[in-house]
Amino acid sequence: MFAYGQLTRQGGSDARRWVYALINLKTTGLHPERGSRICEVAVVRMRGDGEVLDEYATLVDPNIRITNDEFHGITNADVKGAPRFEHIAGDLLAYLGGAIVVGHNLEFFEKFLVAEFGRLGVPFNGVPGLCTLVAARTQFDRYGYRFENVHQLLTGSWPVGEQGALGTARGVGHMLAELVANPPQPLFWRGPSPVRLPELPRQGVIAPRVLGMRKGAEGWLSNLVACLPRTQTPPPPRPEALPEYRSLLEFALSDGKVVGEEAQNLAVLATRAGLTQLTAQYVHEDTLAQARQRAEADGVVTAAELKELRAAAKNLGAVHIIQDLQEAVTAHRPQNRTLKGWRLLPVGEAPGMEQLLDYALANGATVAKNLTKTVRLVVAETDGSDPRLAQARAANLPVMTVDEARKVLEAEAMAATAPGVFSGSQGRDVADRLAAESTPAYPEWHEFWRPRQLTETEYRQRFVDPFRRDQSVGTAPSRPSARPHPSATPRGGSGCAVFLLASTGVGVLLAEVAVRMPT
Repeated sequence: MFAYGQLTRQGGSDARRWVYALINLKTTGLHPERGSRICEVAVVRMRGDGEVLDEYATLVDPNIRITNDEFHGITNADVKGAPRFEHIAGDLLAYLGGAIVVGHNLEFFEKFLVAEFGRLGVPFNGVPGLCTLVAARTQFDRYGYRFENVHQLLTGSWPVGEQGALGTARGVGHMLAELVANPPQPLFWRGPSPVRLPELPRQGVIAPRVLGMRKGAEGWLSNLVACLPRTQTPPPPRPEALPEYRSLLEFALSDGKVVGEEAQNLAVLATRAGLTQLTAQYVHEDTLAQARQRAEADGVVTAAELKELRAAAKNLGAVHIIQDLQEAVTAHRPQNRTLKGWRLLPVGEAPGMEQLLDYALANGATVAKNLTKTVRLVVAETDGSDPRLAQARAANLPVMTVDEARKVLEAEAMAATAPGVFSGSQGRDVADRLAAESTPAYPEWHEFWRPRQLTETEYRQRFVDPFRRDQSVGTAPSRPSARPHPSATPRGGSGCAVFLLASTGVGVLLAEVAVRMPT
């Protein structure tokens, strides 16, 4: 299926100019020739400069019982109602076509894709393929080449939480973008150009799995949306499942806050409804818009209703839906709060009184009508006969003329904006300089860059030959071999490999062998 190319220092085309289709699969086992099937697939289309163009992800009903859910978290209940491979084949071909297909252990994915498309009578060859496992081994001299290790090396962070197919495909994209953008020596693509793939009817049925949700600064619902694929032309949600999602969403919003359990339940329903980022955002915004219509039905939005709408808008990340309502409420609120806490009692209509009150209100002060404990300043002509003046003096409250009050308020406003006693401007300069000194001149992963990339012979001697096992023994199959492909000749067999744990004792034994693998 794949004609393997490679990222090389030895010349070729600019790797940044190509479009890449980053693929990841979750499967029911390791061996498609023994009946293992695909149970989740994700593709992220990305330019070589790191810009994501499109995303696609869905659970897949493998039509067999899943017995290895401890490795990927997908259960038989999860795939109930998900599309089968024949239902997504047309969409998958469209997302893989016209791009260099990239995977971490692409050979493993190739076996499953060949088997699945073979069942549909859709054989094809010559698709350009790039394995990031081979690329990492060829270019880096560092122990540990599993996806998690390479991701941490190139991006500086470990993959967060449980990784589904979409999360892993995105992670491979981050790795590839960094590797192409910032290598110590330029890397070139040496391999075939993208090809057009066979076309099958596109049914547009998906069931994206939501994994790795956390509340974060943006809240549960915003994080739920971020975990869904960012599909540019999304299929419509499933009409039979969408009403349940809407109902649970409104229930979760009814008390003004969304908790983790509610978010997890919404994630399950989002999968069943086939939501993507765009369709989920539309549903969330439409839910808020309908709530606003109900609030406005009687012609008045009460303070309690506005409070509910604000809380829902914040949870849904859709403040723009009620922006005009909030603007109407806050139109006359002062933007400058330097006199916050000051309450003035004007007595009489002395010249300049109106201008003084305008100044006070514009800076956050409030105006009282009666003498209360919250009044801090009484403004009047000092010889006035109003009984409130006598009460103010008896309470030791200051009574000032308009001019006197103006000077006091201006001084207070100026003091509120003055720098504090520890606001030395040189401190920021020192902090900025230290930050610049601690920032390395080049990425840390450059330290592990091989002085020269491995040749095919060196690669085979280090990563393939030591792990060959005699297939005639009749024991468990050997760890898949991995070799670089400097040519663009389409090949079968091994293009790359990574160790995958099996759900048997043999898998545990192979895991220990992989841990001891030399670099």
